[in-house]
Amino acid sequence: MKSFERIWTALNLEEPDRIPTHTINIDGNVADQILGRPKGNAFDIFDELEKKYPDDWVDKINDILLDIEISTFSKAVRAGYDLGFDGVGVQYIPFILESLTEMTDIFGKRHKVRNIEGNPYPDYYGGYIKNREDWEAYPKPDMKEEYNKAKKFYKGVLRKCRDIKEDICIFAQNALTSVFPPVWQGMGMPAFARALRNDPELIKERFRFTTDYTLTTFKAYHDCGAKVFLEGGDIAHSGGPMIHPKYFEQYVKPCYQEVAEAVHSWGGKYILHTDGDVTSQLDFVVECGFDGLQCLEPPLVDLNLAKQKVGDKICLSGNIDTRHVLVKGTKEEVTNAVKHAIKALGPNGGAMISPANFHPQMSVERLKWMIEAANQFGEYPLSENLK
Repeated sequence: MKSFERIWTALNLEEPDRIPTHTINIDGNVADQILGRPKGNAFDIFDELEKKYPDDWVDKINDILLDIEISTFSKAVRAGYDLGFDGVGVQYIPFILESLTEMTDIFGKRHKVRNIEGNPYPDYYGGYIKNREDWEAYPKPDMKEEYNKAKKFYKGVLRKCRDIKEDICIFAQNALTSVFPPVWQGMGMPAFARALRNDPELIKERFRFTTDYTLTTFKAYHDCGAKVFLEGGDIAHSGGPMIHPKYFEQYVKPCYQEVAEAVHSWGGKYILHTDGDVTSQLDFVVECGFDGLQCLEPPLVDLNLAKQKVGDKICLSGNIDTRHVLVKGTKEEVTNAVKHAIKALGPNGGAMISPANFHPQMSVERLKWMIEAANQFGEYPLSENLK
């Protein structure tokens, strides 16, 4: 099987030739370790524009951010292909640079810009929108323009990866532009919590905006040929659901169901990525219409329990630890983590192996060990040597 067919079979809750591997992303500095560092980087471009256009260099940078994103995510896809992944996620992100150390986006989120080996890395730290007045004053994008940008982005990635695009599945995702987190992150959790109690109409409007944005960009990716869509928004933390379950039912579930219905009408598959302990939300994820659930963060989620509860309804993907195992773990630790995930999730199909998350400190060597172990022990029918 080729990568797309392998992943599609798993998402159909069937057994492919072997369990597929994928990652939600590959950070720029990790990709550079795999492919070799380029002669220039994004911050070299920023410095050049600042010198050339001292009065409006920030505007000049914002004019080319889309092209930088195309190059960055194309590099991620190529790095994933070189490592041997079956799938890698990409997405257009509507960032707005404010300075070399600050950026925002159309949702009101605030990020510090870190320079990691020449690759920009956004660190979320707060939101601009504290109340209705802030929301009404905050600039709203033209959705037609956002559709065109997302389409240009996805076409650009396909063009730069045209020699390998048939051999790796490119997930179209919205990790930083998803339905749920941008609503609260654009406000900050205290302001979001106050609005839940005092201004539910503001919350409805914010969710309507993020849902419309997701539908707009996903439609653009679909029109470029995307078939696998990943919703990249955490709904849990280490202690359980991010907000009271009644608010997920009231506000979030209808939005997810609307996106799921659209994706399915296009003939696509819809996966949720979330960190945290989602054990109490497994049925919720299924009810929202997702075809897959990715992360299953260790040690918070019991894989055997997840498989038992919803493994016949949804493809389960993960859960290789990215705090120790894929950063500093021994080869034996990596192999054992993969074997445990395959043994728990693999029976009867409907499973994929992936790093639970991705960050700049990931070890290339350990990612290779993970993929090697998945390929060795994940062939169907599953082998007795998993014991």
